[in-house]
Amino acid sequence: MGFGKANVYETLVGELKKLIELGVLANGEKLPSVRAYAVERRVNPTTVAKAYSVLEEEGYIVVLLKKGAYVSYDRGKNREQTEAIRQELLAWKTAGVERGQVELLLEEIYGGEDLD
Repeated sequence: MGFGKANVYETLVGELKKLIELGVLANGEKLPSVRAYAVERRVNPTTVAKAYSVLEEEGYIVVLLKKGAYVSYDRGKNREQTEAIRQELLAWKTAGVERGQVELLLEEIYGGEDLD
């Protein structure tokens, strides 16, 4: 086959992320068990378990012991947060807070991280 395990689990992570972000897999939806998904995809269960672990670390799913894995990504929540920040920034602008002050605050909070 020529695929290393890292490539296979990364592929699974990427595919599941896309399905979750597009809403094909909805928030709260139960994912197949590790074993069932491994059979479906014809991969080792350890590979699926690793993919689920990465998705959980990144906040896309939550894994509940003896209950399974569930989508925990709420696209609406992200939009609501963005709109709340936008409204706050507009209020700051109206109150006379200058762009440079906001940029300094962002730099203070995010440090050297890219702001893109």
